[in-house]
Amino acid sequence: MHDPAVISHCYRLLGSTTEALEVARATAGTGLEAGSGGLASGVVEAATLACLARAGTRPLPSDLAAPDAHPEGALSENAEILWLEPIPEPLMDGRPIDLGLIAALQRIPPRERAATVLHDIEGWPTTRITNLLGDVRPTPITSRATVTPDEALLARYRAAFEQYDVPAIVSLFTDDAIWEMPPFTSWFRGARDIGRLISTHCPAEHPGDQYLVPLKANGLPAFAVYMRDPKDNLHRAFQIQVLTLTATAIIHAVAFFDLSLFQTFHLPDLLQGLPPNPYDGTLRPHIERRH
Repeated sequence: MHDPAVISHCYRLLGSTTEALEVARATAGTGLEAGSGGLASGVVEAATLACLARAGTRPLPSDLAAPDAHPEGALSENAEILWLEPIPEPLMDGRPIDLGLIAALQRIPPRERAATVLHDIEGWPTTRITNLLGDVRPTPITSRATVTPDEALLARYRAAFEQYDVPAIVSLFTDDAIWEMPPFTSWFRGARDIGRLISTHCPAEHPGDQYLVPLKANGLPAFAVYMRDPKDNLHRAFQIQVLTLTATAIIHAVAFFDLSLFQTFHLPDLLQGLPPNPYDGTLRPHIERRH
């Protein structure tokens, strides 16, 4: 396993866990290891330059257009865009990496992005950044203040989805909350519109159709969502949700539909051992990968 400090550094520059892992593997031969609390100089330089060689822009849907005002309408989708990805907790280095920060970094050009990460995260002085990148200045970026997850709120959220109780889901969002779901470019603002969206487009119909597995991603609470396939009564990988909380509610939810992320998070594609309806009183299943 490569050092999380290398992977996290690359992830901040690329917005992709997949690419960050690739760069970490490619730069592992520098012969320098990451130090506690940060990266050794040679690793930082090699990783930064390798990231710049492939860096582009990975947005979220809310970066591209205004919110959609018609949740019951057809959803626009664009699978050709390279979308921002979440990062699993074991690959994080303990420093700012929330989705809001990563999305903000993706809005600035790659060299400025690298300068910003080197200055604000790695603590490099401006002269040292100039020596590596040339005449480029950091762009001030503010990370959202961390809110201690309300476990009771998250338990209610999980139960509301698993019971497919849309009014209960709506009650857990702020009035100005955002819901987005790459690769769909449509996104929605407001608890009421989020409820209308889920009522119209979610494939679930009954309690037990969805099953949520708690995760951590980007230092935020998250869930892997499995949806029951009515053809064979099995729960299959559906989406990974990453939530941003206020002290009392959910203000932002990103539902990632890229199923390859289940492998990134070392999650199964299919849940084994679930009864036809998980709410029939039987024990919750042991989760294992089905090949």
